[in-house]
Amino acid sequence: MGLFPKVVKSDPGVLTRRLNTVEYFVDGSNGSDSGSRPGNRPEKPLLTIKEAVSRCTNGVQNIINVVAPGHVAETNPIVIDKQFVTIRGWPSQAPGGHSPCTLVATVDAAYFTIAAQDVCIRDFTIHGGASHPAINYSPVAWSFRTVIHGVTFKAGTWGIAQGSLTAAGFVADAPSHNWIISDCHFHPALSSGGIFLASNGSWGQVLNNNFESVVWGVYGHLDCRSAGVRVRGNQFMTPTDVIGNAVYIGTQATRWIVSDNDANDNAVVASTNNPYYDQANLSAWFRNTRSSAGFTDVAPD
Repeated sequence: MGLFPKVVKSDPGVLTRRLNTVEYFVDGSNGSDSGSRPGNRPEKPLLTIKEAVSRCTNGVQNIINVVAPGHVAETNPIVIDKQFVTIRGWPSQAPGGHSPCTLVATVDAAYFTIAAQDVCIRDFTIHGGASHPAINYSPVAWSFRTVIHGVTFKAGTWGIAQGSLTAAGFVADAPSHNWIISDCHFHPALSSGGIFLASNGSWGQVLNNNFESVVWGVYGHLDCRSAGVRVRGNQFMTPTDVIGNAVYIGTQATRWIVSDNDANDNAVVASTNNPYYDQANLSAWFRNTRSSAGFTDVAPD
């Protein structure tokens, strides 16, 4: 057996079990939100994610397991306003990270709103409201160290939005630092695009995602002041041949590193227009390709 215990590694975005970890289980078919139901055992699950979030405690590693496969419907939006909360679908270790657990908005609003630090959402298919993103960030709270991993976004305006346009057309900032969006799938049913960034928050990472015929892939709004964002290893199929459809960086963003991304429209020939656009011209670009015809480094427009 040896003198030391075996080292156990966790996969991306999963909080490892610690002494101060509390787990909750949610089953939309067989659970109950009764006050007498502890919800901390698979055989005694809660009914809703919203109830599980309300029972989480700041300063404790909270893990919410949605154990029922198939569609789970509850009243959204669900505001995650507790620190150290991981919400993961069943089974969270599915091949490729994409769970059969589907969350469907019941009202026209975002499904999740992140309003705290150290939040992780992973392994779901999410349908947001028709005129809202599936996941957004609250404009009233700084959200450090957030992770969105292995999620398929199938309905809503954007899959993920940091910041939003008001009725007057101005941006409401939703700042977040040290965030990661990885191994997600953005479906063509999204009406606006994949990831909308209009935040002052910096040091984000967009890694290894699939953008399938969404209008805009990673869109840095002209009021986006994020610095040090890394966009790496993503694949973009753009629905039209438009400048910047894959990665668009507006005038205020600085020091992004954009590398090793592949992009083209849904044609067998190279796009006429450059799918990469950098209006600020203050970021680093290398090894980004366009078209399957020749893997040539493409500088942004």
